[in-house]
Amino acid sequence: MLDKIRARVSGWRSARSSPNLQLRALQAQVERYDVTPIAGHFDVRWLEPVESAPVWMSRAERLLMFTLAFTLRPQHYLEIGTFQGGSALVVASALDALQSPGRIYLVDPEPKISAEHWQRLAHRAERFEGYSPAILQDVAARAGAPFDLVLIDGDHTYAGARRDAVGVLPFVARGGYVLFHDSFFPEVRQAIDEWIDEHPGRLVDLGLMTREITVQQSEDGRRLEWGGLRLVYVL
Repeated sequence: MLDKIRARVSGWRSARSSPNLQLRALQAQVERYDVTPIAGHFDVRWLEPVESAPVWMSRAERLLMFTLAFTLRPQHYLEIGTFQGGSALVVASALDALQSPGRIYLVDPEPKISAEHWQRLAHRAERFEGYSPAILQDVAARAGAPFDLVLIDGDHTYAGARRDAVGVLPFVARGGYVLFHDSFFPEVRQAIDEWIDEHPGRLVDLGLMTREITVQQSEDGRRLEWGGLRLVYVL
């Protein structure tokens, strides 16, 4: 009996430590960028889309989108639910500031990106009109590599958020990130929680990255909270 207990404890410890070991291994292999000659340089004009881009995000969320793109330098950025292209403009500006070759892939069944805004995206972005996850196979084939940063901001129902999360995982790189918008919204939060719980050895919940919300009253008088960017790391 004692041996069985010890075996169970050992297995539990192993399961608990395995994601951390994988995380450390990936961190040891992550690509580095030597910026020694320009380490202190930053032109604040690259932040202009944070203020002006047509995106339903709070100021904190816009800043975080720019910061994640600037610091993580995604080579293949996927956006599920692009609408007017606002968040894509923010990401593109960060990549432009870095003179990065990173590509942007935008998925939406009915994108509403204006000609003016598309001119600022077209040099590094491609549009795909269709529904996630059905269209993701085609998008991944076009990218030719797994996505290293994904924003999910599509269908905000429980079923829709879950479909997007489950459907995109096979196309995310090891060491990649999946970012969810409106994770304070109960249905989206439930979908994220369940998705993470179903992949304990593969997904690391990095938690909420922003705290700002917008509030709406539902038709039945309930208080609905929107906003909140939540980040998940893929092992």
